[in-house]
Amino acid sequence: MLQGGVVECHALGFRSLSDFESQLSHMANNGFKPSDFLDFFGKQYEGSPFIAAAERLYNRGTGAISFDPAPLVYASECGAYVSAWMWVDKDPDLIDWSAEPESRPYQREKDFSDQLQEMRNDGLTAQMCIDFWGLRECNLHYVASARRQCSYARGMVCFDADPMVSDSAYGAYVSAWLWVWNQEIGTDSPTQYRCPASPEMLP
Repeated sequence: MLQGGVVECHALGFRSLSDFESQLSHMANNGFKPSDFLDFFGKQYEGSPFIAAAERLYNRGTGAISFDPAPLVYASECGAYVSAWMWVDKDPDLIDWSAEPESRPYQREKDFSDQLQEMRNDGLTAQMCIDFWGLRECNLHYVASARRQCSYARGMVCFDADPMVSDSAYGAYVSAWLWVWNQEIGTDSPTQYRCPASPEMLP
């Protein structure tokens, strides 16, 4: 359960994606997008020093890395992973140069906060939503390209088993996790942000 910028490491009984898949599918058919759950769950981490540190360390202003307005934060004893999007260029031979580029991955269109709150109270997690969208993804060549681009940064840039992809005319953003050490936020042991799990291990 996620509360007040802290990852609370307990659950309301054992729940899995399969418990919510039909509801999420119905919502997706009515305009539900990854930005909806990212904004919903991400609001709980507003003010986290890990977010500011991740933007300072990784955002070079080139568009290669993009952050949601309210990123997710999964912390451990040594630091935290912050959610982000990695840009992957499209094959130039396949680009429609007359198309307008995307300004942000997955723009919001509707408000699903009430539904998400009810489902969260029943055990829905951000990781379940990531898995839901990742398992539906067809543009797996972008995922493979993103992994190759970040092979030099193993451990610092991580991906879910099935990342999300937000494609556009010129390429795609692939969901990723950026590592921030505790030292980058001025402390060696931020217990208020502690959780013994990384994104790839969370339920």
